[in-house]
Amino acid sequence: MELKGTNGVLIAYDDYVEISRKSLGGFITQGNKGNKKFFYKDLISIEYKKPSKLANGYIQFVVNPEMATSQSVGITGQTNLDASKDPNAVILRAFKKSFAKETEEFYRYVDKRLSYYKTETDRKPTEINDLRNLKSLLDDGIITQEEFNSKKKQILGI
Repeated sequence: MELKGTNGVLIAYDDYVEISRKSLGGFITQGNKGNKKFFYKDLISIEYKKPSKLANGYIQFVVNPEMATSQSVGITGQTNLDASKDPNAVILRAFKKSFAKETEEFYRYVDKRLSYYKTETDRKPTEINDLRNLKSLLDDGIITQEEFNSKKKQILGI
């Protein structure tokens, strides 16, 4: 999935999202920097402001909350200088209603992927603890080897 902004192009993949600055606006605001990848598992959050005909919007990927730049977009389409220079943000300008819809779809896709990876990451420590507790029950003779194997497969989703 791809989305073109004024200072770069966003490309979403299954496990990461990438900002490409290979556009005139990207070169002007970011210079000759290469593409920047954000793996969903490393993201803290995604900030999104939907663009309209009157005001710019943006998508910003937050990896470190202390370093996040506060974005500001004006009603006449002007963009705060910090927002256009932020290496983790892409400015979105919607002259057509269809583009605003595209930005919403892109955001939903990326947010869904982020939620999936956060859920997977949160679940793994629980699975490990469940397996440890299960092994303890086996070692104490409370459950049989068959029960252990069956429950282990269930926890691991095998």
